[in-house]
Amino acid sequence: MTPPSHAKVYEGELADFWFDEEGILCAVSKMVPRTAENQLENYKLIRQITGGKRVCLLADNTLTYEHDDATRQLMASEIPRVFKAMAVFSRTVFGQAVSDTFLYYQGTPVPIKTFKDEKAAREWLIQYIES
Repeated sequence: MTPPSHAKVYEGELADFWFDEEGILCAVSKMVPRTAENQLENYKLIRQITGGKRVCLLADNTLTYEHDDATRQLMASEIPRVFKAMAVFSRTVFGQAVSDTFLYYQGTPVPIKTFKDEKAAREWLIQYIES
């Protein structure tokens, strides 16, 4: 997934972010080890980008890194504070497994669904934009 040429891209340690035309926050994960500390910084960046407003997230997890238990627990508590819904897609088995493992252990604190392609993920996420 790549940002449109006119989008303002926010570069973070764990992912790069931008808003698409529908107001969806898009994120492309980076292959960086996740810790509770850098994940907390990631949420701080997201709150700066969104002005503290809960948004829908479309995340490309193709390149990602696994999370330890403390990081997964932090994510489970923070996700409902920053996102209304999340659609996560990956073109790699590893990226899909990282998302599925999180969902298995933490459940779904907001509507979250994993996909193998961006188009299906975006189509599912659209329903949550105005909620």
